[in-house]
Amino acid sequence: MRLTILFLTALILLTSCNYSDNTKVTSDTLIVDQQSDTTSNKSERQLLIEELKRLKVVFASKDKEKIADLFHFPISDTTVGIYIDDSTFNAQMDKNDGKTTRAMFIRYFSEISESLQIEQLDQLFKKIKIDDLLQKDTLEHEAIIKAEPCYHFYGVGVDKNHVTLTLGTNSNKDYKSKSVSEDEIPENDSSICETVLWWVFRFDGKKMHLKNISGAG
Repeated sequence: MRLTILFLTALILLTSCNYSDNTKVTSDTLIVDQQSDTTSNKSERQLLIEELKRLKVVFASKDKEKIADLFHFPISDTTVGIYIDDSTFNAQMDKNDGKTTRAMFIRYFSEISESLQIEQLDQLFKKIKIDDLLQKDTLEHEAIIKAEPCYHFYGVGVDKNHVTLTLGTNSNKDYKSKSVSEDEIPENDSSICETVLWWVFRFDGKKMHLKNISGAG
């Protein structure tokens, strides 16, 4: 009789433990499913915007190592046009068959940053509301200063899985140039003011990958 009572007690305890474990597993599964649903419920455009905001933080940091992480080294001059007036850098480029190594990028970051207008990328993200991409594929901003002969303009464009960040300068047509002789070029002449640079990224649904950088002017 005593053995029977002990057996029944053990059975009750075992059943109770199994119920508790099953409840915990079910609860844990529910939490994981809820987290998965939260991620899957985000549209691809929302994920793209989050990636652009990540880039915004990287460019705002001005951290050469973090910015270098955006590139795939060595960088070919056919993919990213880096133009620096430095004989040592250019000699190293020639030696590397037109490629820039990470070590070169870090060493000449200040000059490369100017060439690729990295500081202006920081301004782009300050001037343009990236969240507006939820309703639009193209965002633009012109930073015109009345007293300046040239002005900066910025743009973000989404075309399928490609994102283009546009940086440039243009002539301020309303600028009143100081008195110049007939043979002098006005300060707001297009030959002086007009430049454009395109940073093109590919979005794989999760992350942004730098594809190429090109320019004109």
